[in-house]
Amino acid sequence: MMAGSHLAIGAAAWMLAAPHLGLAPLDPPALTLACAGAILPDIDHPRSWLGHRLRPLARPIAATIGHRGLTHSIFALVAALLLLRWQGVSRALLAPLAVGYLSHLAADLITPAGLPLAWPFRRRFALPLCRTGSPAEFLIAAGFLVSATAASLGLSPFSGL
Repeated sequence: MMAGSHLAIGAAAWMLAAPHLGLAPLDPPALTLACAGAILPDIDHPRSWLGHRLRPLARPIAATIGHRGLTHSIFALVAALLLLRWQGVSRALLAPLAVGYLSHLAADLITPAGLPLAWPFRRRFALPLCRTGSPAEFLIAAGFLVSATAASLGLSPFSGL
């Protein structure tokens, strides 16, 4: 997925997850952290939005593990889930980052390239619903963001049922 889609999906994921974590879904700092987490896995690609801005860090990571390597694996997934459970550092900081990170992995999972969950093994897992950069990607990201925003504002069409 493209950076804009990851940002939208990361924000939407936070809005949906925050109430279950006892945190505010529309808190601007938390939304910012969720968006940061949502683009963080692509630090392994020097031409990604984040990798381009942090090229001195992205190049060695890309050369060592490649794009969609360790940062997109079950190891990263477990690390993000553990951060959600960790009580050491403020949950208000770690929870949005972890939710954003997890949203990135979920979003990449629905592309044909999928995720190398068993990294360093080459097998990839995918539920190919849309191609990166396609209109379907945009519709999925926009629909998810609009739905999550409506739910956070109590404007769900199903709230009266």
